This record gives sequence, C-alpha cells and structure tokens, in this order.
Amino acid sequence: MNKINFSMPVIFVEDIKVSREFYQNIFSLEVGEDFGENVVFKKAFSIWQKTCANKIIFDKNIINERKEINNNIELYFETIDIKSIWEKISSSNVEIIHSVKEAAWGQRVFRFYDPDKFIIEVAEPMSEVIKRLSNLGFSEEYISTKTQISLDLVKKILLGI
Repeated sequence: MNKINFSMPVIFVEDIKVSREFYQNIFSLEVGEDFGENVVFKKAFSIWQKTCANKIIFDKNIINERKEINNNIELYFETIDIKSIWEKISSSNVEIIHSVKEAAWGQRVFRFYDPDKFIIEVAEPMSEVIKRLSNLGFSEEYISTKTQISLDLVKKILLGI
C-alpha cells in the first residue's frame, strides 16, 4: 500500500494579496509558487483565495462564516529570537491574543491573529528552552521533568549532539 505523506496546511483567506503581504512581511516567508489565487510559501504552508477554493471544492459559490470558527486552527512557528520577533509583531498592525508568556513546560510563546483571524503561535524551539534553563542553573533532571523531554535527549541537546 502506498504511503500518504503530509505536505502542508492550506488556509482559505479573504484577500490573497493582503494575506501574502502579511506572511511575507511578518515572517519573511519566501514564495515557492504563485498561482494567482493560490500562493505556496517555501517550507511552510499555502494560502488560497476562499472564493476560488469554494468554487473548486464545492462546485459553487458558498457564503462561509469562517470568521466565526477560525479559532479551530493554529499555525505554529518557532524562532530562537523570540524577543525581537515579539517587538516586530507587537509594533505591527496585528491583533494580539497574548504577549510573550512562559508555558508550564518552560517554552516562551506569544499568539496573534492573521488577517483572516487564524491563530498564529510563535514560540522558542524546545532545544532553546533546554539551553536557557541550563544557563539559568537548573539541573538536567529538573529540565527533563519541567519540559517533559527525556533526560537522554536533554543531555544530548546540552552537549550539542
């Protein structure tokens, strides 16, 4: 049996130009393919003009109340420089859900909405969380317990393996 591989998320957007500009300017995403009403970002995801997608998928125009239900998807991004990215986002014209906060497992994260009210999460990679906690003087055992990452992997990350 042939294996099915996940390729990328595709989100339907109200205005392809606004959304493309948003993701290029905020995240510096590179466009891999531009099909007009569908834009594929390299190593990321695709955005699709909602009216076009509805015609193709459902064979007709559909009035969709997506703005009421967009909290059911989150696009997750990671950065090792969460402070400067937060400064860039918070000084932009975007709707902030919450500022940088530390999750129970030690990861620093913030969230905001894209132009179509999809949730965007930006967090530090867990490898950086482990290094930060170690630099703060916490033991490998404590870091493993807090982050829920195996002690063996914590040690490997701290050794740079």
